[in-house]
Amino acid sequence: MPHVLPDILRNTGNASAIPSATTEIAPGTERVTPMVQSSLWAILTLVVAAILMGLGPIFVRFSGVSPDASAFWRVALAAPLLGATVFFMPAGSSKPAVGNGVSVRKRDTGLMILAGLLFAADLVACHMAIEMTTVGNAILLNNLAPVIIGFLGLFGIARKPGVMFWCGVPFAIIGGYFLFRASETGAGSMQGDAFAVLAAFFYAGYLIVISRLRRNHSAASIMFWSTLTTMIALGVMMVIKGNFVLPPHMTGWLALIGLAMLVHVLGQGMVSVGLKRVDEATGSMILLLQPFVASILGAVILGELLNQWHIMGSAAVVVALLIATRRRRTL
Repeated sequence: MPHVLPDILRNTGNASAIPSATTEIAPGTERVTPMVQSSLWAILTLVVAAILMGLGPIFVRFSGVSPDASAFWRVALAAPLLGATVFFMPAGSSKPAVGNGVSVRKRDTGLMILAGLLFAADLVACHMAIEMTTVGNAILLNNLAPVIIGFLGLFGIARKPGVMFWCGVPFAIIGGYFLFRASETGAGSMQGDAFAVLAAFFYAGYLIVISRLRRNHSAASIMFWSTLTTMIALGVMMVIKGNFVLPPHMTGWLALIGLAMLVHVLGQGMVSVGLKRVDEATGSMILLLQPFVASILGAVILGELLNQWHIMGSAAVVVALLIATRRRRTL
């Protein structure tokens, strides 16, 4: 679940312009500028991030604990490292609050808590989907969050969707139907698919909230405080349910450490770094590698065979996401 803010969340229709790819030094002669080199590194960073996050479902399956427990240990193991990153950041690296400082802090504290609660709900629903259906279905359906954000824009919660968004909606509906159809044939679970769609709703809400927080706070700060809130919320839930369990073997611990460090900290952290140099539309396309990596690993490691419904559904969902995450003008 990459921390990507779709273009539809932005306040304006124009993203920051990327400097030109080349600098003219003589007729017919060009050279690559340092900015282009950094952009190429940013693209590579996003590719690696997508691959790392594609490992997430495999780690969840090998954790040996329940979906809510794996979600808790994911954030609990990641929180100390994220906290160290925030508190050792150079002074001034966080964005300053604007307007009335006290009111901004109160509002943002509430938004941080809300972001953590939404992310907790997203993780639990997503991990349940991973346990119940194919990892490809779980990740693809969870990535429909940008489409859901578009619909929320009709109610003023996010930016109003443009014409191109509606061109992508039929593909999302068709893709979702095909993926559910694949589970109906026995290659997955329709109940698990439903949890994946539910996770997408929670993740859409999470993205909307952090888009507000990004006006005054750094990505690292938001990630830490929302992760800490998620950890507390999931910890309380596990205590109430009496489900505060440890992995039964070392393989489970290694899987959870991989989930926390490689997926949650490194993978999502690299997304934040990469998107500083790559526009959202390009970044979103690159990050669509994640469900494909998860599907391939599911087939190779978990023996999940893909049928024609999976293939058609995956193709339709990818087309929908490519359209939904491209830069657009408001109506």
